[in-house]
Amino acid sequence: MKDTALYEQLLGLKTPWSVKKVDLSLADQRVVVEVVLKNGQVWADPTDATKRAHINGWSERQWRHLDTCQFETIIKARVPQLKYSDGTVEELMVPWAERYSRVTTMMAGFVIKLLEACPTTQAVCTLTRLSWSTVNAIMVSAVERGMLRRTEEEIAYLGIDEKGSERGHTYASILTDIDRSRVLELVPERKLEAAVCLLETLTSAQRMSVKAVAMDMWPAYMSAARQCVPQADIVHDKFHISKYLGEAVDAVRKKEHRSFSQAGTSPLTGSKWAWLRKYPDGRSAEAISFRALRACPEFCV
Repeated sequence: MKDTALYEQLLGLKTPWSVKKVDLSLADQRVVVEVVLKNGQVWADPTDATKRAHINGWSERQWRHLDTCQFETIIKARVPQLKYSDGTVEELMVPWAERYSRVTTMMAGFVIKLLEACPTTQAVCTLTRLSWSTVNAIMVSAVERGMLRRTEEEIAYLGIDEKGSERGHTYASILTDIDRSRVLELVPERKLEAAVCLLETLTSAQRMSVKAVAMDMWPAYMSAARQCVPQADIVHDKFHISKYLGEAVDAVRKKEHRSFSQAGTSPLTGSKWAWLRKYPDGRSAEAISFRALRACPEFCV
């Protein structure tokens, strides 16, 4: 099979599009695929079925495609600008990419999969050798398409959390659908008004279907949940419960340590982390030492 025919198959090209030539540069590790239109191609005028669109000009365009082996692959084509009978000028949409996109549809799909797997956008940029703005544009476009497909459906379990959006104390509040592992909405700030606005993005029927809302112990989130979804249980996440419990235990330790120190010697000296850590192996030396500390006569008075 010729290289031109191979890329026509890979890109799924049909008339009036075809691959004219394929240029391989070993030095640049790049493959450039030139796609052309059939001579004399005529387009219908969508504004008037009795007329045809006229070519108003041409745009030299190129798109980043999936790599061919380790080589960067570029699709290159002259795209006509069509003028309709009502005076509208529009660039023809090519079959391998969205209009005005810098990457092919296949490349965009690959980037979206990487965004789901990689921890940061910059990691995707490094893997694909695309600019941050290009990767971000692909992500924004995917989110817009997903929002258009969203339907009104019952949501049993919600999550509300905060996210630092910039340096300093700048926050955004995020509403998530826990069962489907998806973000529903995001608003600036973490105040009561922001949390209420976040929950009111759901329809009244969706709010009535909520059984529980998971959140930290931020008062604004709790108040908003009581106001917007009063029938739902408020569930606090394990991290904050453990954090506050650990702080309470340490506060008691400090108080008792001061009391023992004033009376003489304190068995709590240097034992801060012994009270805060876990002991999954009850037979370990640390666990045995901690049990001995807990059994001190001073604690049994």
